Amino acid sequence: MAYISMEERGRNLNGEKRLGKYRIVRALGQGGEGSVYLAEDENLGRYVAVKRLWEQEGESGERIREEAAFLRDLRHPMLPVVYELFYEKEWYLVMEYVDGISLRNYIEKQGNVGERQARLWASALLDVLDYLHTRETPVIYRDLKPDNIVVCRDGTLKLVDFGAAGIRSFGEEGKRQMAFSAGFAAPEQRGAGGQGIRADERSDLYAFGKTLCYMVTGVAPDSLPGTPLPASYYNPLLSEELVAIIRRCTEEEPESRYQVAGEIMRDLSIKGSRGKGKRRWDFVRHVEKQICLTDSFMA
Repeated sequence: MAYISMEERGRNLNGEKRLGKYRIVRALGQGGEGSVYLAEDENLGRYVAVKRLWEQEGESGERIREEAAFLRDLRHPMLPVVYELFYEKEWYLVMEYVDGISLRNYIEKQGNVGERQARLWASALLDVLDYLHTRETPVIYRDLKPDNIVVCRDGTLKLVDFGAAGIRSFGEEGKRQMAFSAGFAAPEQRGAGGQGIRADERSDLYAFGKTLCYMVTGVAPDSLPGTPLPASYYNPLLSEELVAIIRRCTEEEPESRYQVAGEIMRDLSIKGSRGKGKRRWDFVRHVEKQICLTDSFMA
């Protein structure tokens, strides 16, 4: 999500810094579905996120009301709560304000996380994906990536920006085109002209695998050209179990991946000690080899 100043976006709010009972504090960013502002609910004395929803040409407010109802019905600790939808010259959706930074910014500032922390965060992400995928009408998130995951001040995660999400059948017959994020989107989502073709639960699990790999290596897949190398290439200290999980999640063919989030949860529960000592020894030998090569060159 690109961050912008209030001054830069002020003209798009018709010069106003107030929307009904909400006092606009500053712009938080914008995405494909609209702009997001930090605002203060002066009646309740709390900060909220106000999302201005962009209507597409020839579109009525029906689609926006459907999206708001869709988000309102989602209830999970990792999902922001939707408070209300209102119209004031344009449509605005009021949601819980999530105080934190994106996982991408966190990794860029702090570096990759250790395997223990990564397993905890991975379990949390799998829990919310399982919640979405196993609803009576399954929801496919379709844009899981570090930019859409917020690391809160208490160290927990929140999944934000449901602009790309939809029911399971959306894709081939949906009215709106489906965008995707390079490096994290599954192969079946990558269509011509920057638009996706189809997505199901396994597409989300592919993006989960790419996100998990980014957590433990600090290397963003969207920055790597060509065929990606295994996670162990960038972090030789990873357990064999975690490397295998990442590899299976990110198989090119959906049939070769995990089919449901619960399968990954099961494998993730393995402690990951087997093979770790060998990996440390291999890493030490790798470093020693590089030192020997350098000494030989200098001589």
